[in-house]
Amino acid sequence: MEENGKSPEIQKIAIRNGILMMLALVGYFFLMKAFGLEHHLELRALNLIILFSFVYTALTTYKKQNDGQLPYLAGIQLGILTSVIGAVSFALLVFLYVTVLVPEFMVEIKEEEPFGEFLNPFVVALTIVMEGAFSGFLASYASLQYLRPSRMNKRVKVNEGG
Repeated sequence: MEENGKSPEIQKIAIRNGILMMLALVGYFFLMKAFGLEHHLELRALNLIILFSFVYTALTTYKKQNDGQLPYLAGIQLGILTSVIGAVSFALLVFLYVTVLVPEFMVEIKEEEPFGEFLNPFVVALTIVMEGAFSGFLASYASLQYLRPSRMNKRVKVNEGG
C-alpha cells in the first residue's frame, strides 16, 4: 500500500475505467448533439447508466484480480475514484467545448435550460464533477451490495462444512 492509502492496483483500475467512462460520456454527448437531443434533460439519465457500468466493471475487475475478495472500503474507494476520474476529465472536456470549441453552445444552454441564466462554464463543469462524485458513491455502494457475499451465505457455508 502506498503512503496516500491507495494501492497501485486500485489506481490503475480506476484510471483505466475512469478514462473509458469519459470516452463513453463524450461519445454519448456527441451522439445526442448529432440528433439534436442535447437539451432533453431526461436523456441525461443514461449518463448514470454509463457511470454505473464503469464503476461496476472496475469493482468486478478488482475482485477477479484479488481471488474473489472485495473489501468494502477498497470497493468504495475504487468506485468513487473511478467516477471522479471520469467526471473530472469529462467536465474538463465540456469546459473546453463551451469556452473554446463551440462557445455558442453555452449561449444555447443559458437560453434553453432551467436556471440557465445562472450558469457559466465553471458552474457547468463543477456540476458535472459533483454529480459524478455523488453518483459514483451511490453506484459503488449499490454494486458492492450485489458483489459482496452476504453474511447469510457465509453462515451457510460454515454450517455446511462443519
